[in-house]
Amino acid sequence: MLTRTILLPSIFRGNSENFNSKYDMVIRFLQDLEKNGIVLVDDTHCIRDAMIEDIKKWPQKQRTKAQQLLIVLEKKGRFVKMSLNDEVQTNCQNQQCQQCIRMAKIYLPPALISSDHCKECAAKELTQFPPIEVVDVAEYFMSKFFEENLHLNDHFFGKGESKQEFEDKILIPLLRDAKHVKIYDRYIGRSMLNKEKESANKYKNTIQWILEVFLRERCSKLNGVFEVYGGINSSKKIPKSRIAAAINALRELEEEFKKEYPNLDFKLIIKDETKGEEMPHDRFLVTNQVAVSVGRGFNLLFGRQSLLQDVTISYFSDPGKIEQEVRNLPDL
Repeated sequence: MLTRTILLPSIFRGNSENFNSKYDMVIRFLQDLEKNGIVLVDDTHCIRDAMIEDIKKWPQKQRTKAQQLLIVLEKKGRFVKMSLNDEVQTNCQNQQCQQCIRMAKIYLPPALISSDHCKECAAKELTQFPPIEVVDVAEYFMSKFFEENLHLNDHFFGKGESKQEFEDKILIPLLRDAKHVKIYDRYIGRSMLNKEKESANKYKNTIQWILEVFLRERCSKLNGVFEVYGGINSSKKIPKSRIAAAINALRELEEEFKKEYPNLDFKLIIKDETKGEEMPHDRFLVTNQVAVSVGRGFNLLFGRQSLLQDVTISYFSDPGKIEQEVRNLPDL
């Protein structure tokens, strides 16, 4: 899933004799970050500004590639601004490095990426913070951080595994730095057509669980946006009264969540499906940073809502396609 890191300014500075050989390595690292990395930066823009200025001094060919990657990371919301606590300090004399190391001590990312002599200095500063791996960018592909965090691996959970494990491995990394969350699952709407409400309750419980993790873990103090998209096929031979009752139940659920979570911009959008014009069969969780497919859909919990159904979580590379397909369907 998404993983946090901090970049020391030294990885972008050409002050070493062999820096020419590092340009491509830094670019390769930025490409890997683009897949599933989050870069923590200070909210005073000190680190971000230094990064941009240092890259301007690169040779044109490599500079263009690096600048393009920074733009992509920015568009994907992968630069996350964090506040610094004045009580947390460091002995480093470089202002940008100070901000990076202080931030690492506060937010404890899996890795801090460095270069040259800065690696030894950072490692010394973070001696009391063993969860943080200090990685030389020239050797990052051999690091524990790369092996455990920067591979786009699918995640499978067997039936009966705990919801806490799913939170730790999937939900928290996906949601803590997100501003906007969208859930796409056509069966959220269709479940309301069933006379037995067990299925509909499973969807409600799972959505509420994800929503509460989002509110609890997100670092931003600004109100978040949480949208849920489901579908109902109104062209099938189903009594209109049942369809109307299902739509009313979904509207009541939307109002219930809005009242219970007033600091969240919550929306439940039901799409009118017809034969040949339906929501995608696959189910997705999409944020402003990344998208994943959810193998069995969003009826994940069973028992006393503490255990998981079996599910596979996979990265999805084209959320815009799904969003457009759903947007083209009329609302109910």
